[in-house]
Amino acid sequence: MLASTERSHWLASYILPNEHIVRAWLARFPDFEADDIIQEAYVILSEADISRVSNPVGYFHTICRNLVLRHYKKAQIVNVTALADLQNDSLIDQTPSVEEIANARAELRFLEDAIQQLPEKCRSVFIDRKINGHSQKDCSKKLGISESSVEKRLARALVLISKLYGQREKDPQKAITGLARGNRRLS
Repeated sequence: MLASTERSHWLASYILPNEHIVRAWLARFPDFEADDIIQEAYVILSEADISRVSNPVGYFHTICRNLVLRHYKKAQIVNVTALADLQNDSLIDQTPSVEEIANARAELRFLEDAIQQLPEKCRSVFIDRKINGHSQKDCSKKLGISESSVEKRLARALVLISKLYGQREKDPQKAITGLARGNRRLS
């Protein structure tokens, strides 16, 4: 179970900034006050084990959806349109699809291969600046080169990587086979 401060941080980081999404969805149900549903959802969240929640907004939405269903089950008269809306739940799930995950992984592999094709000096600067997030000054000190050299090598690396992406757009198969060779370096 999470400590009170950790739970508060989790709520402030993931739920509060996205509460408007669920509120907009709740606005479709005129039979209920969105504030009441949201408040009940926060009570549930305050007691729930959120340590394994991978999609906080989806979890919050599911809690609110279940609360709406619970209220409709208790109601004497039920709006048929509202039930249809619940059946055709249209809140966008923020969990990436399998295809999106596969595409992102392929994109990362392509970028990794492109970085490996860079000349050694450009690759070192690119990795330090863009991947490790070091400043130009820190990169200069670490590599023992001037800041202007860091800037030039980074610019060259970016141009070379953009050329590979351009080749991929024109002829994906050629770009893939070029990357697959691996021993060919960009110049």
